Amino acid sequence: MSRLRMVRRLRSADGGWRICAWFMAAMILFGNTPAAQAMSGREVYEKVHEVRTKALDRQTEATMTLFDRGGGTRTRTLVEYSKKGEGETYKVLVVFQTPPDLKDVGFLVHARSFADRDLWAYFPEFKRIRRIPTTSQDDSFFGTDFSYDDFGGPPNLDDYRFTILREETVDGMACQVIEVEPKVRRKWSRYVAWVAKDLWVHIKIEYYQDKQLYRQGVFSDVRIIDDIPTPFKAMMENVKTGHRTGLTIEEIRYHTRFDDELFTQRSLERAGK
Repeated sequence: MSRLRMVRRLRSADGGWRICAWFMAAMILFGNTPAAQAMSGREVYEKVHEVRTKALDRQTEATMTLFDRGGGTRTRTLVEYSKKGEGETYKVLVVFQTPPDLKDVGFLVHARSFADRDLWAYFPEFKRIRRIPTTSQDDSFFGTDFSYDDFGGPPNLDDYRFTILREETVDGMACQVIEVEPKVRRKWSRYVAWVAKDLWVHIKIEYYQDKQLYRQGVFSDVRIIDDIPTPFKAMMENVKTGHRTGLTIEEIRYHTRFDDELFTQRSLERAGK
């Protein structure tokens, strides 16, 4: 029976209320409106946060390549260890392996919560550990275009405001485009992130100082490792200087079980040994 004939029969038999009931049933059958189904910016980042937290127990070996404006390159290798604790606690240790002038330089994070972290850096040349203040978390990570915060673990979502701007496709992946503003101003005043749907990882990110773009990153070669979406390549660029830093994961292991002694200041001085 055609839909028109059905409507006419309903109208003639029992009145207009049955037409209304039919349309209500059709809405249930064929789905609600897109607006009713849409996620908020905060809900998108709760998914991102879930993936980042799930990925905390890991060991990563990576190569960094620094590109200057004149076309010169420098290469570094590093190993990162991280461990998830109870509640929101976690620990991260990063140790450079090459080149010789950076060998055994290290970075250590102790997070009592997503909002409360202690950061330290160790320089063998000076044989001392330097505490990194929270106000410096957006500074350059050992001369690269990444920041200390990029290696600092999951953030505290309550410290930010999230707004969905639009949807776009990047490299064949459908993305939610989200504007993120810190409630307390950082080195950047906001960033715009392209978050891959269903994967919940960044594909692209742009950092702004007020209206001026100053840093941007692209994340690619996303692979599913132990059910965790993992970008194996990243490229971060300082737009003001034209300097870029690429990071390539060479090997990664999840669900590691490192001892707490690996994440002490003594271990930092000994390059995790």
